[in-house]
Amino acid sequence: MIAYVAAGGLDDPREQAMLRGGRAAAKALGVQYIAAGSDELYSLIERHVDAIATEGYDTTMTPILANARAAGILLLSSGDDIAAKRSVWVNFSNPAAYAEALADALASQIKGRGEYAIARQPGQFPIADEWQSLVAKYVAKTYPNMHLDGFVEGSDANGQPEPASVERFMVAHPNLKGFVAVVPRSAYAVAIAITEAHKIGKVFAAGNGGGLLFEDQPAFVRSGATEFVYAGDHVKLGYLTVWAAHYLLSGHRFRPGAYQVGGPIGLVWYHASHQELRLGQPLTMTKANVDFYANRF
Repeated sequence: MIAYVAAGGLDDPREQAMLRGGRAAAKALGVQYIAAGSDELYSLIERHVDAIATEGYDTTMTPILANARAAGILLLSSGDDIAAKRSVWVNFSNPAAYAEALADALASQIKGRGEYAIARQPGQFPIADEWQSLVAKYVAKTYPNMHLDGFVEGSDANGQPEPASVERFMVAHPNLKGFVAVVPRSAYAVAIAITEAHKIGKVFAAGNGGGLLFEDQPAFVRSGATEFVYAGDHVKLGYLTVWAAHYLLSGHRFRPGAYQVGGPIGLVWYHASHQELRLGQPLTMTKANVDFYANRF
């Protein structure tokens, strides 16, 4: 029996998407799969399920997760890594792949030409600093006709979107063609600013969609104010997690290289340095697919 522990709660839309993928994989593989809340971890250990998958770096969970391993239960992290030793980390993609997806999303809208800016947040997490640097380097190498105008604080240090600062930046840079927003709040600010300044179709954007789909995101995409880029499809990650658990429970061990998962997943790669099995498929929400994904998350 493979159990998925929904750290965000069973009613969370992101967790529901993970569970849909997990159930699909369980059906395809012929294994038993259950969903549980984090308050049910002790009962899962008592039942001695075969595997537990969960996410979130929560150090208060370290002792109980260690108890699960001590009981001989296979432990996996899925999405965010966990604060405990695990057999495999089923992850979305590496920072470079995500940064390149952000850059490609903007480049496809402006046909790889013109001035652009990076929208950021003061005091943002180190991963956002890394995405910011990777975007700039990748664009300079891959799209030589795109030129970085500079950086704009799309939100304040508390994460409050600041569309007014984005609007002022557009006024100061009249030839600007687009924004890449590396944090979700700045992505919102950019979408709002482009909309309120009546720049839809003149200035384009690609922004970090965050960990799940929020109600107003599809509307921004449909209007043409922005495209949102996600680390990956949560349904696919749920599927891959169950596949990975089944693979290990079948007596296999992961070694560096490619693995053909089949189903909706295809080819994935295992990286031994962090025991990561990476889905490797960032998801960009565009006008062409927004209706499909709006009903999928």
